[in-house]
Amino acid sequence: MIFTMLLNDYVAQEDLKYIMIPLYYLYYFIMEWTTGLTVGKMITKSKVVTSDTQEKPTVSRIFIRTLCRLIPFDFLPYLFIPIGIHDRLSKTELKQF
Repeated sequence: MIFTMLLNDYVAQEDLKYIMIPLYYLYYFIMEWTTGLTVGKMITKSKVVTSDTQEKPTVSRIFIRTLCRLIPFDFLPYLFIPIGIHDRLSKTELKQF
């Protein structure tokens, strides 16, 4: 919303998606890579860790996790199991702290 108001004078409304969608994924990548947290994870007091060692994930695992968010049906496994496709493929999980 804020970006929309700021960019409205410079970018046509229909072209904003080309800026906002990459920013969305960049947000997840940078926040999970640097801190293991996003705003939602801060609220729920959870953190991204590796499945095997329970430590901070590597850049490559976070990159895979972020790319997997592009899978359109990523939410479906949550109907049956507590782990998403992006966690399975990147070998990460959420840990409560």
